[in-house]
Amino acid sequence: MELNIQQKIIFEIYDLYKKFELMMNNSGSKNRKQIEKIKNEITVKDINNISYVDRVQEILLSYREIWGFVHKSSIKQWITTSKTISIVGMFYKDNLIGVMVYGEKPSYLKINYIAIDKKFKDNSLGVYFIQFLEKKAKKLQKKKIYAEVPGDNEGGLRFFIKNRFIIEGILKNHTRSGKDLVLMAKYLEG
Repeated sequence: MELNIQQKIIFEIYDLYKKFELMMNNSGSKNRKQIEKIKNEITVKDINNISYVDRVQEILLSYREIWGFVHKSSIKQWITTSKTISIVGMFYKDNLIGVMVYGEKPSYLKINYIAIDKKFKDNSLGVYFIQFLEKKAKKLQKKKIYAEVPGDNEGGLRFFIKNRFIIEGILKNHTRSGKDLVLMAKYLEG
């Protein structure tokens, strides 16, 4: 008996969960102590000033292999004129160390990018962005936070699963470069 497409996708999702469950159990971090020290001094807030454009681009471009190139003109537009896309910064001692770009949809918030300066990256600081969006979603009465994660971005998939996102589906060969996208969502209570 041959599986239909939907059944194959369900098995792929199950395999992803098992793979990342294994990774989660084996993960450790050499930067954990350094990260723990700075957590009390981190703030997350909207970026409304175009003086941050170069630093935002620098952080996003450090993940070029995942997302491709992000133009300064797009970043400026998101900061100054966009009503549907916003940029949030993570600051440590007034230095921008992380960026999240997200959009507001009628019933949910959609994460476009999360990027942490690689000197600080260990998959635990991104939770500050998730907490920021959870508060924003409740304020705006949104029921879900949504993300599309490239299927080969194991760190990103691990991060979202660790933060209680569930896999809702897979878009096969969805990007210009033919990558699969994993659809992930976190449903909010109340």
